[in-house]
Amino acid sequence: MKALWRVMAGEPMWVIALVVVGLALLRGQSAAFDVAATASLVGALFGAAAILAGNWINRRRTQNQAAQDLEDQRAKLKTLIAAELVNVAVGLMSGKEYTDAAVISGRAGAAMPNAVDLTLYLPRAMPFTDSLGAQLLALDEQTIDVLSTLRSSLTATRAQMQDASAEGRMGLLRAEALSNGQAHSMGVLVDVFKRVAPDRKFQREGEAAELVIDMLTKAAKPPSDPRGIAT
Repeated sequence: MKALWRVMAGEPMWVIALVVVGLALLRGQSAAFDVAATASLVGALFGAAAILAGNWINRRRTQNQAAQDLEDQRAKLKTLIAAELVNVAVGLMSGKEYTDAAVISGRAGAAMPNAVDLTLYLPRAMPFTDSLGAQLLALDEQTIDVLSTLRSSLTATRAQMQDASAEGRMGLLRAEALSNGQAHSMGVLVDVFKRVAPDRKFQREGEAAELVIDMLTKAAKPPSDPRGIAT
């Protein structure tokens, strides 16, 4: 009943009802009725129907414009955020290449470095996205969620790498843990790209442009010896 009432309470239904009543009065008028009074009543009904129809059309136009403005704002935000995400992706892939090389060396029995500084490979910050604040609320809920998850994952990975740098050593277990942490952040970043810029490409020097999602997916795989030797 509530659903039926909501439908009947809308302007389109009232417009139809008023027009139908007016037409019925015109069709059914007879000598028993005051023609002038009937005409006035019918005119008032048609006038009310026109006002309701105009109000409904204006509100629909306003709603459509607001929805279009929101979509435009979302598109602009995603374009700007995507540029920063590409920078984060490049940093993560570079960092994982470094730690994966350490993992491969360690598993092959090579000596691990006595001193390590991962400062250059820390997950890159997202100052623009972080500065948006409440503007991010223009995005859909799922996109906001994955961006929040990405921030948390990058923070955890950054802390892992800073701890390793502070101790100055990186054994095999730590290298594997770092590689796993970076891979997890890459997986989250893939989810973000799927929401924000699924078609975004990046071109490394001397290579063909490739979807960032595909690049991250490949880079997130467990480390393997480039010679094909299992590690």
